[in-house]
Amino acid sequence: MSSTFFGLNIGASALNAYSASINTVANNVSNANTEGYSKQVTNLEAMAALRNFNYGTLGSGVSAESITQLRNTYYDIKYWTNNSHTGQYEKKQYYMYQIQNLFNDTDNVKGFTTVFNSMFNMLESLKGSPSDPELRNHFINNTQGFMEYFNHMSTNLKDIQSDCNQEVLAIVSQINSYAQKIAVINDKINVIEIQGGHANELRDQRALLIDQLSQLVPVETEEFEVKNSNYPDMELGGTCFRIRIEGQLLVDGDLSYELECYSREEKFNQNDIDGLYDIRWKDSGNVFNAYSNTMSGQLKAVFDIRDGNNKENFQGTVAAVDGSVVTIKDPNIKTIESMNMPASGQIMIGNRSYNYSSFEMKVNPTDGSCTYEFKLSDNDLSSLSGKVNSPARIGDSVDSRGIPYYLSQMNEFLRSFCRKLNEIQSKGTDLNGDDMCTFITAIKPDGSEVQFADPDTYKSDGDNYFFLTAGNVSVNEKSLKDPNILATTIKEHIDASDVSEASLVDQMLNLKDKTVVYRGAGGTKFLEYITTDITIDTQEADILYSNYTDIGITIDTYRMSVSSVDEDEEGMDLIRFQNAYNLACRIISTMDEMYDRLITQTGV
Repeated sequence: MSSTFFGLNIGASALNAYSASINTVANNVSNANTEGYSKQVTNLEAMAALRNFNYGTLGSGVSAESITQLRNTYYDIKYWTNNSHTGQYEKKQYYMYQIQNLFNDTDNVKGFTTVFNSMFNMLESLKGSPSDPELRNHFINNTQGFMEYFNHMSTNLKDIQSDCNQEVLAIVSQINSYAQKIAVINDKINVIEIQGGHANELRDQRALLIDQLSQLVPVETEEFEVKNSNYPDMELGGTCFRIRIEGQLLVDGDLSYELECYSREEKFNQNDIDGLYDIRWKDSGNVFNAYSNTMSGQLKAVFDIRDGNNKENFQGTVAAVDGSVVTIKDPNIKTIESMNMPASGQIMIGNRSYNYSSFEMKVNPTDGSCTYEFKLSDNDLSSLSGKVNSPARIGDSVDSRGIPYYLSQMNEFLRSFCRKLNEIQSKGTDLNGDDMCTFITAIKPDGSEVQFADPDTYKSDGDNYFFLTAGNVSVNEKSLKDPNILATTIKEHIDASDVSEASLVDQMLNLKDKTVVYRGAGGTKFLEYITTDITIDTQEADILYSNYTDIGITIDTYRMSVSSVDEDEEGMDLIRFQNAYNLACRIISTMDEMYDRLITQTGV
């Protein structure tokens, strides 16, 4: 039989339950505009019924079993996956706009077309009066201006590469910071939930941190109940929450694992700046692969821009090993114009890296095939045995057009253009009656000039066009100081009575659009081709960023439909719970009257 005051206990349970529900609504309303907050609900359950021998069982009221948050894990995972792609293309878009602005060539911007046309316009003028010192001086200075244009472009592109490099360091620091914060929150969540509570606010904070982390790198999450190792079916009340990036644990419960940046010992590309960062796991030292096909996020974007070579890094197959000399056959780089590897550095043979001090490319005059011989500088070369037919490469194949790619394209154009211009000049004699020296040269680190004495020699330590880059190309100093040092006349055509013959000028003029200089066309097509590459990459970043942003909005709309606070809905809940609370108060009042009649007004 139930207690005399059983009804009063039922009313009291309702008062407690609906008081908790109203407090939950108040908390929701107060956090309606709090970033990352998820709606909370009070979970009400009927209390266990009591056995009554007269009429079976009797309900005993209601209890507020828990207050939990509303979140849909499926939408969270979809949002984090999409957020990683959005972050990647937003960052790539940012840097591609900078590269695009560098190559802008409009009426208001003095770009490639302006300086290129100015040089050839002066050459046209020189054709009419090749011995005029003023015209010769103008042409030489305009040519130097053209070379300085590439010097400035090289510097600006390397500045962008340096910015990307510093951002790698900053992003890694952010990743470590988020990982540490999430690990601390995991610990706090378990402290609360092992005692039977629900750490709703802490779970919201953790989800918000993952939102931010997923912009930087792709994340994989999992959460499972912690069980007693001696009794596998016994749950301890806590959970283990893990985050992986590229399959490696970043957070494991209350532990976090750090990434660290370290500077490369050797360059991967000829034009790379010094001190580029690679990433590894701090504890294990394992390399973090930022070029993986499954990689995304802002970190992927800055690596693509900083190291993107369009998979045009040096690649080949080991043909022979002779002591410290390794011969590479079937190389993908078959001309000196397209060489982009450092003069000395590291070459990966099979799955091991070796240092090389120099290399030489040899061309077979019979079939035009070429091979490379790399001089290795490692002391221990015993591991080279059995490496014949193994793949060899320098640097990583990055399937993106970034700074190394655009610098290589400029180098390829300049080496071809300057080589043909120097070959034309080498046929003639200057106004002083001397054989023409190298007109376009490259400035060595020590300040001396490369003379290209043997342009058909393809050694990395010889004076050849491999050393000519957009960063060091220049008109030779003698011509800059003395305009007479410029050949306009072929040696065989020299006539003492006529020094104005300009047969070489016509050949130089052909370099503009008649002689094949770059990608099967004349020099004037350089800007068109390279801006096409840049435009395609920029448009791709624009389109994909827009698409992933739209997808993200859609996913977030579904996510928010579950977890966001709707003020109208909360208002309705408030009225509903208020009415229920008032009815519970009425129950207490009614029971009070009944007990008063029973206790004070009933007598014998």
